[in-house]
Amino acid sequence: MVRESNYRKETILVVDDAEAIRKMVCAMLSQHGYACLEASDGREALRTLAYEPVHLVLTDVLMPGMGGVELAMRLKAERPGMRVMFMSGYSENPVVRHIETIPGTFLAKPFTAGVLMEKVRQMLDKPWEGSE
Repeated sequence: MVRESNYRKETILVVDDAEAIRKMVCAMLSQHGYACLEASDGREALRTLAYEPVHLVLTDVLMPGMGGVELAMRLKAERPGMRVMFMSGYSENPVVRHIETIPGTFLAKPFTAGVLMEKVRQMLDKPWEGSE
C-alpha cells in the first residue's frame, strides 16, 4: 500500500545540533515520502530557508548558537506562515515545559517513527494560526 504522503512532496527542515539525531529523523521522514533538509542550528536553518522551499521546520529547542525558540521568533517575524514544531529531550527545562503546553507543536525525545509521522502529518494538515 502506498502512503498518501508519498505524493505530497512536502519538505521538512530538521534543525538539531546532534548530527545523529538529524540523520535519524531525516531517514524516518524520507522513508515516508517527505523531502528532508538538515541544519545544525538556527542560523544555518535561516540560511537554508533563504534558498529552499520548506513546509515545516522541526527544530530542537535547546542548541548552541541560535536555538529553536529564537529561530521560531525570527520565523514568526520574517515568515509568519512557516509552520514550526519543536522537539526536545529536556522536559525539566522551563522553556521546554512552556512549549509542551502549546497544543500540537511539541515532540518529546526519544520518539518512534510512528509518533513522528503522526505529529508531522497533524502539523501539516491543520490550519496554521502561527506560533505562540
